[in-house]
Parts: sequence; structure tokens; C-alpha cells
Amino acid sequence: MNKTLFFASLKANWKLWMITFFVLLMYQSIIISMYDPENVEAMATMIKALPEAMSAAFGYDMIATDLSGHLGAYLYGFLFLVFPLIYLVPAANNMIARHVDKGSMVYMLATPNTRTTISVTQAVFLVSSTAVLLLSVVLMGILLCEIMFPGELVYGDYLLLNLVTIAVHLVLCAIGFLASCTFSESRRSIAVGVGIPVAFLLLKMMSGTSEQLEATKYASLFTVIDIPKIFSNTGYALLSTAVLLLVTFVLIVIGIYIFDRRSLTI
Repeated sequence: MNKTLFFASLKANWKLWMITFFVLLMYQSIIISMYDPENVEAMATMIKALPEAMSAAFGYDMIATDLSGHLGAYLYGFLFLVFPLIYLVPAANNMIARHVDKGSMVYMLATPNTRTTISVTQAVFLVSSTAVLLLSVVLMGILLCEIMFPGELVYGDYLLLNLVTIAVHLVLCAIGFLASCTFSESRRSIAVGVGIPVAFLLLKMMSGTSEQLEATKYASLFTVIDIPKIFSNTGYALLSTAVLLLVTFVLIVIGIYIFDRRSLTI
């Protein structure tokens, strides 16, 4: 791993990181502030005004009985699946494909660093920066909950939900990194980085619109974020996280191998 390259990636991506952080924090703050401990059904009543298929597609059909369920239903059904992509997709592309596309990879390879060193450094930066981004949002969520509704948050449920959610986004990072290592053009790398998560999201949304399409959820990575199951089954949450982290590692290793072996036109 090369520290200079790591901090160069940090310098190139910190603005995007901050934008994503504040977008997530904004939506999180809004949803937390909408919680009413005296009338937990108020939000559900408002959601019922939406068409049933729409509320199911966006994951708003879960019955929330406490603050943890409220956050799970209205943040992790859609918003926290989509908005991390603001950072993940361009950052993954910036790791390898953008340097090849712009021609700057030739200068990186002219240094004593091998392709493996470069790709490992970029992979470590991508995964660590994504994990720090999401963990920062989680910590801010806990702080906001304690300020607005002290004692209402069930920490075990909230932390397990975020553990699985972060692991899912790390898999998406790995998919974007693999695409970045595979393609020499940013447009192709970004197309894969965007296309696969969007496909997962559409499949998940479709599964909630009708019984005939329910089976499509099994083709979506986002189906792993089964909020009622995570809240009721700690073993499911921990096993899912372990499997997702293993998938992340395997995809990143494949990406590093491809980049190390492929012929580059730069």
C-alpha cells in the first residue's frame, strides 16, 4: 500500500464524501424529527394515503412501533439504499478507470509502485472511506436520536440494521471497483457502477408491487436488508454481514487480479 497515493485519493474525493455525508445527514434528521413517540401511528396514517403499490415499492409498508422501526421503515427501505451511491459510484470509478481514461495512470506506473500496490491502495481507500462515511452517519443518527428522543432508540436493532446495510454498500463498492479495474473508459465503468445497483433497486421495488413479481426480490442484493428479520434474528444479521464481507473481499481480489494482468492502452 502506498500512503502518498492513499492521501492523493483522499484529496481528490473528499468534497464528494462531504456532499454525500450532508445529504444523508439531512434526510436522517428529517425522518428522526418526524417521529412522534406519543402517536407512533401518525406517520403510518400519512403513508397510507399513498397508493399501496407505491408504499410497498419504497419499503414504507413496514409497521413501526418504536423509533428503531420508524428509522428502519422510512430510511432503510429506500433513502439509505440510494443516496450512498452519490459517493460510491464516482469514487469507485476514480480509483482506476478514470486514471486510465485520462492518461494519468502512465505516470503512476512510471513510479516504483507495481500495479498490485496501486490497486490495493485504491481498494483500501474506497472501502475504508465508504465505511467511515456510513459509520459517521450512524453515529450522528444515534446522537440526534438521543437529543430529540432520549432513551427511545433500541441500540441493538439500530446497530444490527446498519451493520447489514454497510456490508451491502461495501459489496456495491466492490462491484464498482471491479468495473473500474476492468474497463479503460470511465463511461463504461460508471455505467456498470450505476446500472447494477439500480437494477437491484428496481427488482426490490418491483417485488413489492404485486404477488406475481414477488420472486424478483431474490435477484436483488437489497433484499438482504430485511428489517423485520434483522430486528428479530441477530444470527441472520451477523451471518448476512459475514457473507457480504466475504463477497466484498472476493470481488476486490478479482478486480486487483484483472488490473494486474490486463493489457493497458495508455
